[in-house]
Amino acid sequence: MKKSPEKLPLLDRIRRFYRLPDDYPELNWTRTRLYRRRLEQVKSGWIVTGTLMLLSGSVEVVCVLGAFAGFLSLAFLDPEQE
Repeated sequence: MKKSPEKLPLLDRIRRFYRLPDDYPELNWTRTRLYRRRLEQVKSGWIVTGTLMLLSGSVEVVCVLGAFAGFLSLAFLDPEQE
């Protein structure tokens, strides 16, 4: 049974509007259990980084920690190549 268009999540409605395929490898990666686990770890890492930023009181430290955490987040959530 198909869901009506109003019941679909926003990203699914956008994909349907532009007629993008459902079996996109990058999209399938975001639906795996490993990705969701990594996403929770990245979220925890950002919470720790944000706390360190607040405790530092220095704009330079905030910029460096933000850039470093952003890089690690993107690298950690990137799908592994087979």
